Amino acid sequence: MKVVSRLVPTKPGSREAARAAALLLAVSAVGFTVMLLVNRHLGHDVRWLLHRWDSGNYLYVAERGYPDHIPYRSDGTPDYSRLAFFPLVPALVRGLHLVTRMPYTAAGVLLSWCAAAVAAAGVYRLVRLCGRGPGAGYACVALWACSPYAFALWVPYSEALFSALLAWTMVALLTRRWLLAGLLCALAGAVRPTATVLIATLVLTAGWALVRRRDGPRPWLALVPAPLGLLAGWLFLGSRVGRWDGWFEAERAWGQSFDFGWGTAHVLRDIVLYRGLHGADDVRHAAVLALVLLTALGVLALALDRAVPRPLVLLVAGAWVLMVATPGSPFSKPRFMLPFLPVLLLLVARPFARAPLVVRVGLYGGGAVVSGWYAAGLLALFPGSP
Repeated sequence: MKVVSRLVPTKPGSREAARAAALLLAVSAVGFTVMLLVNRHLGHDVRWLLHRWDSGNYLYVAERGYPDHIPYRSDGTPDYSRLAFFPLVPALVRGLHLVTRMPYTAAGVLLSWCAAAVAAAGVYRLVRLCGRGPGAGYACVALWACSPYAFALWVPYSEALFSALLAWTMVALLTRRWLLAGLLCALAGAVRPTATVLIATLVLTAGWALVRRRDGPRPWLALVPAPLGLLAGWLFLGSRVGRWDGWFEAERAWGQSFDFGWGTAHVLRDIVLYRGLHGADDVRHAAVLALVLLTALGVLALALDRAVPRPLVLLVAGAWVLMVATPGSPFSKPRFMLPFLPVLLLLVARPFARAPLVVRVGLYGGGAVVSGWYAAGLLALFPGSP
């Protein structure tokens, strides 16, 4: 695995990271405002919007806890249950509520925005570790903040916290701070089960370092704690219903079983052939098709770029495999890739960074407006969970 610390001798300061966080917050504020205005135009209040889909589930768990049983349908298959949602986000939302006495909804939004700012600083650091200049770092952060599914960084979803932990885990991994990488990876595992991609990347990188006998036995400091958060989340959720596989049983209702890509292939076939689709003019069909194809091309381009550290290529390749190989809701696939998107944006960050300031402001501001408008459609208008 490539040693990035030898490629970039200078370490970006905390002031640059703070600017990156401020840039994300500014772009997000535009998108968030547009989303709220469009939502109001559609006749919904703010609280209704901030309790849509996953937000409502996380906030419900934060306030009332997990259920003590798995509901079943008449055909014997599991029905939808909040046991499918991992515990760290609702635990932090509840903690914020208890400390500040603010409403659960406000606590959830505050957590997401703070985590998104931390994630932006981590993304900026990753870009600099890849040998890109400060301009590319800021461009990557801004493009991420105004991406189509960036709404998940603004509302009480788990993406913001997971993105922060993922970005800083990779920073620690690439700079060979093994214990920190393992601990951050463990926390990420308690946020989302998609941390399996991050765990696999860390295990492969640390394992390769052990084989090459670099850093002595220190890579074990990452290997040992890395999967503990994921395992603890599974066991905790299982304990709520008295069975070790409780989360896996609850997850069956959401269609997230590993099927080697058959389900996704059928969805893509129907999209291409306009067959068997409900609402064939739904713009999200094009988004899903573009995501699957462009991400595959992006992984190939990253692999061919020798300046990109191999662990980052492994991370995005693993995310693409998991996205394609688990069917679930096809419309949630772009949101699934949101935490991994900054790595793909490395491919376009430099051209955007070279554009004149007025052009960049227009692009990022316009992108934020479109992102907020699209977010309102995803949360308030389009059927199905985004």
